[in-house]
Amino acid sequence: MRFVLLHYHILKNAGTTVENILQRNFGDKFARLDSLDPNAHIANPELLSFLTRNAHVKALSSHQAHYPRPVAPDTVFFDVCFLRDPIDRIRSVYDDFRKRVPGDDPLIELARESSLGEFAEQLVARHPHRANSPQVTLVANGGAYDHPPGERDLDRAVETMLKMSVVGVVDLFDESWVAGQYFLSPVFPSLDCAGVPVNVSRTEPGGLAARIGRFRAACGRRVYTQLLEMNAFDYELVRRARAEVRRRFRLVPDHSLRLRSLQERVRSLTGACRPQQAGIPQALGRWVRTLLPSDREINQGQ
Repeated sequence: MRFVLLHYHILKNAGTTVENILQRNFGDKFARLDSLDPNAHIANPELLSFLTRNAHVKALSSHQAHYPRPVAPDTVFFDVCFLRDPIDRIRSVYDDFRKRVPGDDPLIELARESSLGEFAEQLVARHPHRANSPQVTLVANGGAYDHPPGERDLDRAVETMLKMSVVGVVDLFDESWVAGQYFLSPVFPSLDCAGVPVNVSRTEPGGLAARIGRFRAACGRRVYTQLLEMNAFDYELVRRARAEVRRRFRLVPDHSLRLRSLQERVRSLTGACRPQQAGIPQALGRWVRTLLPSDREINQGQ
């Protein structure tokens, strides 16, 4: 029987940091799989075919593979997926896109030419599929946006979230991995889930609440209220994911001690890495198919 860790990499949900953890643990047994086309979807048959051709891969990350989790007679998949406060995620997308070279995604050019408030306003007006509870759409419907998410979509997303092998929330990153490492240990006993933050947005004073406050001020009351309404289902999904992370965390023996140990390990790794070595280098753009290291490896950002 083959065991594979499958990371569903949602844009700006600490995915590059997760990839860094997997890269450090699995080395050349870790791979990334994405298409050059930013709008492509890697269906489960293609994912399974890739793994069949590359039998040594034990961990795989993809932006373009979506739920439901694949099923194969000889393989057990352990999925990893991190969610994020939806407003903080939009802010992080804006910061990230402003640093990018213009490409196929119209939001990159919009971010480069706009203030944060203008970006948010245009996101609401012209790109509803990117502003309307996109995390629910990704988890419940494989990213297909043919209708605004509703209660049934939220129910499917929550059901999928509760079955995730490692359910994560960005603002509970360490707690998510303490639980994940513990419950994965029978299959991956040497997994070290200490993650040095990689490809993070610009550093700002204060925590999540302070960032949200600055976002609200930049957008103005009308646009901010619209975004809150459009992301109501994402907020509920993240709220329930936080509760699930905390529930799993409390089930871990000596969880507080393990959390401190993990955080000390992160500090140790951060001190041991020069900034340019702390994560996976970014090269040749984001949307690439990553071949196996024996051929070539083109790395992606978060």
